[in-house]
Amino acid sequence: MERKIMCNILTPERVLFEGEMNLAVVQIYDGEIGFLSDHTPLVAILGTGEVRLRDRQTTEYFFVDGGLVEIRDNKMVVLAERARKKDELSKDEIQNRIQGINNEIDNLEAFSAKRFTLRLEEQNLKAQLKVALR
Repeated sequence: MERKIMCNILTPERVLFEGEMNLAVVQIYDGEIGFLSDHTPLVAILGTGEVRLRDRQTTEYFFVDGGLVEIRDNKMVVLAERARKKDELSKDEIQNRIQGINNEIDNLEAFSAKRFTLRLEEQNLKAQLKVALR
């Protein structure tokens, strides 16, 4: 019998994924963590980045930004503040937005609050781009 975990990815607006997978890799606040069946119960704060769900045939990719992940009794739930499926991300649109941010940053003072905010947005977009390029 194949050992799987039930995976759910939810946002306040919708359910992005429900299904059984062999492996889940989730971006938490300080790195990545992987889950297989019979994983020790855990609750962790999500970071900004990629979630990979893999079974023998396919790998599903998602972008998440903030929230919580819980695994217990072979059930993993990702409660994301924001999340998108890979096919909802446009590589060209994201790259254009990154370029626009870089152009705007070039015209700002070195230590301005706006520059800091734009750098955070750029990091978020780069994480989305990583998923879009999969």
